Amino acid sequence: MKTVLLLGAGRISAPYVDYLLRKGSCKIVVADVSEENLKAISALSPAVETVKADVAREAGALIDKYRPEVAALFLPPELLTGASRTCLEKRVNVVHPVYLTEETRAMADEIRAAGLIFVAELGLDPGIDHMSASQNINEIHAAGGRVRSFRSLCGALPALESNTNPWGYKLSWSPSSLIGASKRTAKILQDGKEILWPDGETYEHAFLYEVPRLGVFEAYANADSTVYRESYNIPEAESIYRGTLRFQSWCETICYMNQIGFFETELQNTEGMTFAGFTARQCGYEGMEAKEALCRRFDLKGWSAFVLRMGWLGFFDDRTLPFASASARDVVSYLFAEKLNFTPDERDLVVLCDEIVASFPDGSTKQYNSVLIDYGIPGKWTSCSRTTGVPPAIATRFILEGRIKTPGLHVPMSPEIYEPVLAELKNEDIVLEESVVSL
Repeated sequence: MKTVLLLGAGRISAPYVDYLLRKGSCKIVVADVSEENLKAISALSPAVETVKADVAREAGALIDKYRPEVAALFLPPELLTGASRTCLEKRVNVVHPVYLTEETRAMADEIRAAGLIFVAELGLDPGIDHMSASQNINEIHAAGGRVRSFRSLCGALPALESNTNPWGYKLSWSPSSLIGASKRTAKILQDGKEILWPDGETYEHAFLYEVPRLGVFEAYANADSTVYRESYNIPEAESIYRGTLRFQSWCETICYMNQIGFFETELQNTEGMTFAGFTARQCGYEGMEAKEALCRRFDLKGWSAFVLRMGWLGFFDDRTLPFASASARDVVSYLFAEKLNFTPDERDLVVLCDEIVASFPDGSTKQYNSVLIDYGIPGKWTSCSRTTGVPPAIATRFILEGRIKTPGLHVPMSPEIYEPVLAELKNEDIVLEESVVSL
């Protein structure tokens, strides 16, 4: 029996393991530093072997011991390059759902020469979005069409009935990753011109977007969209926009918080300081009552929605901070993890909307729409974890079975990958609704 080694047992690992238990016909070994994470995996089946290990340091030893055919890397981005290098040196195929680093891209020739298969960026976003876009773009090109504009929007949110706090958000992934995105630089292509929004400025350019059957959301650009002109083979496109969906008022909140440095990483002395005192200091009015300091900093009234949100989350509390030194980002992360949580009976929501406008030789113009609306299963796992964990599990299975067999470093934009994976996602009830509208 072939072996799969999963390095990292966080939020998305259970759906990955569950799929392979049902359809993989392989031995599964899961390694993680957290006993709690491993206990949750062990509960899925006694057939899964779990190993407590510091996977960042012990990946090579684990590969030597278990000799896996495929290693799934469910690791933080900062650990991904090192683990990928280890897998290359040990001659192990790889799948992972994280954006490729430049260091991993530089390994492409070595990976191909070694006859290995590395499938990266295969989760929800990135992942399902890549496959949906590539399938439609290839169909357009095969019909002689030219892509004029491409837009992809994705959001991991509380379901409408579970949207019960004034922030319009609950954590279905790590608070540190969410907060890190609040300072991310974004770049889009609009009418043939590149537009850059650095250091979280993208939130100042939000717009409203209506999702069928769900209502109106905010959308903002996420990371560098312009690279997909080449990645998706659409050099003819005049506009390319990849972004994130949130409930309304999220972007306003992030803009205000950015202005007072709440996402900065510089350590400060916080010994004996309260949350309220820290907030007043961030506003530039140390010693003032926190709510008054926030209102004065932005010339707001106490009934402002932003002020009320900050108070609800705990920024005005007289509680002492739980650390003697911390960055502003640490303080925000602590409160997010404390308050923005799902209860066991609540479910999350994943929304993915792709729109491609294309022109054709007969003079017609059409819009290709792909919409994924998926809900979590209360008490089991979130939609975010399922739609992120199942796609790499499918790729793992297909590598083992020889259905994905071309050596090299891949993102899921080739028919060899997206056709079987999208078909199998339908069997897992992860379904994109496709439509084409004449404009």
